[in-house]
Amino acid sequence: MTAPPPAGLGVLFVLIWSTGFIVARGQAPYGEPLTFVAIRFALAGVIFAAVALAMRRTLRIGWQAAAHNLVAGALLHGVYLGSVFYAVSIGMPTAIAALFQSTAPIFTAILAGPLLGERITARQWAGLAISLAGVAITLSPKFGTTGFTLLPIAVSACGLTGLVFGGFYQRLFVAHVDMRVANTYQYAGGVLILLPFVLALEPLRLVTHPVYLLAMAWAVLVLSIGAFTLYIHFLRRGAVTKASSLMFLVPAVTSVMAWAMFGETLTPVQIAGGVITLAGVVLGQRR
Repeated sequence: MTAPPPAGLGVLFVLIWSTGFIVARGQAPYGEPLTFVAIRFALAGVIFAAVALAMRRTLRIGWQAAAHNLVAGALLHGVYLGSVFYAVSIGMPTAIAALFQSTAPIFTAILAGPLLGERITARQWAGLAISLAGVAITLSPKFGTTGFTLLPIAVSACGLTGLVFGGFYQRLFVAHVDMRVANTYQYAGGVLILLPFVLALEPLRLVTHPVYLLAMAWAVLVLSIGAFTLYIHFLRRGAVTKASSLMFLVPAVTSVMAWAMFGETLTPVQIAGGVITLAGVVLGQRR
């Protein structure tokens, strides 16, 4: 049995992962969200390919393995991150976007039944119900406000779907490929699924604002190469449940970062909803 990752590595992952939502908010005034994410994936893919070749790893892995990695990347990178960045750009508060995605572990636990043959407990069903109620409470102050639409919520739900099913696909089909080579193909998959939306929805323009460039550098080097490599490392070690138990820290960490950098605040109702959501996630992960 593979040993679980050190706790310190999990904490580092959560801290880095939380900055992804800050990057989404920080680059929004300067560039288009889907274009930003597509460029980020392209740069990260090139870096991983260069590292793989420098270490004498072949990129020729066969059409079946290549296809599996492209699909995994389309879900885990393209659908998930593309949706998060787009939702934040159209008005989803940063901390609430993080809270929405923090429910991924409970959905993963529930879906592990039909997909992996694991038994689903009553505690997990209760955790799911509590988490969904908490999300509804968190979003409730937005209902009825001027300019409110369901689009940011729908886009965030799409991102959550990509994160959950991308994780399953990664575990089931691509664990045998060298991580550097796998990341090359997976970031290519992210670019391919985003490209039609970039061309259809966003103007193509060169952005050189320092904040945008700094956000891009952080997103590529720290998030796409650092955080996602750690995430895939957890998936491959079969330690998803233990590692994801720390994911409930992401909304709180993101809230502090968003307050410090952008002055974003949450109402008491939203804070209460967040606590309820995370309580449901923690409950649902216990057997």
